[in-house]
Amino acid sequence: MTDLRSLLAELDAADDLLEIDERTHWADTAAAVAAEAARGNGPAVLLTDTGGTARPVSGTLGGPDRLSVRPRDPWSRVAAALGLGIDADYLDVLDTLERARRGGTAPPVATLSATERESELRSLGIPAIDGADLPVVTLGLAAVPAENESEREIADRPTGESDGAEHTDAAGGSDGQRVDVDAVNWLPVRGSIHGSDGLRLSVPATPAGELSSGAPLSLVLGAPPTALIGATMRWIGESHIDGAPRVANSLGDVPVAPTAGGGVPADSEIVVEATVTEPDADTEPAGPKSPWENAVTTATMTAQVESVRTRPDPLLPFSPTGAAMSDGRSLLSIIESARLYGRVNNYWGVRPVEWLALPAEAGLGVCLVASEILYAGFEWQLANTLFSFSRLFDKVVVLDTETAPMDLGRAFDDIWVKAHPANDWEFSDPEAPAATATHYRGDGSTGSNVYVNAAWDPRWDEEYIAPRVTFETTYPRNLREAVRAEWEALGFDHGPEYEAGHYHREESGEIDAENGAEE
Repeated sequence: MTDLRSLLAELDAADDLLEIDERTHWADTAAAVAAEAARGNGPAVLLTDTGGTARPVSGTLGGPDRLSVRPRDPWSRVAAALGLGIDADYLDVLDTLERARRGGTAPPVATLSATERESELRSLGIPAIDGADLPVVTLGLAAVPAENESEREIADRPTGESDGAEHTDAAGGSDGQRVDVDAVNWLPVRGSIHGSDGLRLSVPATPAGELSSGAPLSLVLGAPPTALIGATMRWIGESHIDGAPRVANSLGDVPVAPTAGGGVPADSEIVVEATVTEPDADTEPAGPKSPWENAVTTATMTAQVESVRTRPDPLLPFSPTGAAMSDGRSLLSIIESARLYGRVNNYWGVRPVEWLALPAEAGLGVCLVASEILYAGFEWQLANTLFSFSRLFDKVVVLDTETAPMDLGRAFDDIWVKAHPANDWEFSDPEAPAATATHYRGDGSTGSNVYVNAAWDPRWDEEYIAPRVTFETTYPRNLREAVRAEWEALGFDHGPEYEAGHYHREESGEIDAENGAEE
């Protein structure tokens, strides 16, 4: 997977992309259509007529919720963007992102695909989000110079860890171009467009603090998905990670092209070159915050647009921020889940955690972790470790490893089936740091953290642990077949293919052995 167009082609082939040719104006309709598609668990939406030269697209990194059985998973589009295929397993996605944090070789140099000139940024038809009366950038990537970035990366790298490439070398192309990928920062960015050439941008505070007035900046819209993923991963959390260009290139070939702000993904749809005018502005961009801003300290800057270049008939990805399953929230859910999954599985010298998820459906305010309980009290250590590693959530639910990834119904069932309110719900003191992703506390005040131990106590004997009751093991075969026939006749499709392990159990003969007496 190299660019946004390849991802759209894969979604279209999987019947997971809807093209809307009717007029959906950027100012008052485009974001509403995208938000409704996200809330309704619909496909990705491509809008071909919003009054601008670009074609806005939403949902390319989002997904459906898991509150009921669906043919697609919340991570399926991110899996496609990573080159794993739209039907990839959740653990494959987590493992891929965990490995990518180590980075890879410097990306090759190529010619910028965006060559056509636009008169101004507003002519693209960038959607207005959530009541804003001006265009809002939600899935942008900014490239800014990084002074001494290569030395800082080497200093931050754990002793003995190899990155597979020399950080001081510049990437070179066959035409003699040279781009120092370690002298540029790729940043996730949210922004708003003011007038014909004014930008107000929110970016991670650490690299933003190194910029001064007059510094060059390149704003990229429609970057290859792995570049956006790498830029977000680079600044979320505090664990060691390579520079974003190398992270992105380890996820798939992401050639770079030189700009004034540094190397940018060569296959980007839109490249805006600008100059920083106020590196520490007071007023934030218009529109609601992007989810990644809850996970990192941000700073606001203003910039003046110098030029706008696009690919022919450019694509313009955006996220209907505020919708439950929007691109931004779904992407941060998977990125933070992968980061924490890697951290806790390397914390004790063993890998007890089977999977970990911050469900987008719960607003990222709760962390579900399916883990082996190594010893009595381990769940307490696990929960407190997770609280110390992330600022997003204030609730941790510890589950047994038999619980399927992101099966929210099963996970929340386990809370009341296995967890006793008096013994297995643990609240911290009310001075815990305020979680940043929760929706019920927005004033920055402190509160309590809570973890729920919804796993069986490892000290119990096997005979005291209730067996998992399934449809196959509870009813005789003739009754199961009659129920499935009636279910299908009513037009429902939740058949045996959705029952986890069904074919495995039938083929192994376990069902017949367990129910033979009844039949």
